[in-house]
Amino acid sequence: MSKLKLKFLTLTWDDVQQLSYKICDQILKENFKPDVIVGIMRGGWIPARIVLDILDVETLAALEIKFYKGIGEVKERPILTQPLIVNIRDKKVLVVDDVVDTGKSLSIAVETLKLYGPQQIKTAALVVKPWSIINPDFYALKTDAWVIFPWEIRETVKEILKSLNISVKEVKSVKKVANLISEQTGIKINHVIRALEILRKEQ
Repeated sequence: MSKLKLKFLTLTWDDVQQLSYKICDQILKENFKPDVIVGIMRGGWIPARIVLDILDVETLAALEIKFYKGIGEVKERPILTQPLIVNIRDKKVLVVDDVVDTGKSLSIAVETLKLYGPQQIKTAALVVKPWSIINPDFYALKTDAWVIFPWEIRETVKEILKSLNISVKEVKSVKKVANLISEQTGIKINHVIRALEILRKEQ
C-alpha cells in the first residue's frame, strides 16, 4: 500500500468536546445567547447538540444542503434536502457545523435561514479550512489537514481505500492494511479493523 499524500488530523471524542468548549467560551465572551441552535446536517448535528448542552439552549433544529451537478451542468447546484421545521422568527439563531471547507454550505445556510425572519444569526464551527470563502463568527481551529471526526471512521476508511484503488474484497490481511491506515491517519487500529470488517460484510 502506497503512502497517502494528504495530511491528516484525527480528532477524538474528547477533542471534539474541548473544541466545543472553545467555541462556547467565545460565544459567552460576546454575550450572545441564542434561542435556537441549527445544526448543518450531517456533520454539524453532533457539535450542535454539544453546544446546545454547554450553552443551555432549549431548541435544536437541523438544516441539510447538498450540492448536485446534473447532466450537462458545469457548476454544482445547492439543494435544500432537509428544510427547517422550527420557528425562528424574531429569534437569535446559532448555526453550527463541524468543518467549514469551501464555506459554500455555511453561506447558503445563512442566506436560507434569513428567509425565516430571525432577529439575528451567528455562525460557529469546530474547524475552518484556510481557503474557505467565509469565516464563521466563532471557530476553534484552523487547519489545511484532512480532518477525521470520530463519527465518520467507516466513511473515511472507505474513501482511503478508494483513493488507493484498493478493493476491500481483495484485502488478504485486514490487520496489515488496518495498521498502515492507522499509522498514516492516526485513527486507532481497532477502529480501522472494525471499519474494514464492516465494509467487507457489505460487499
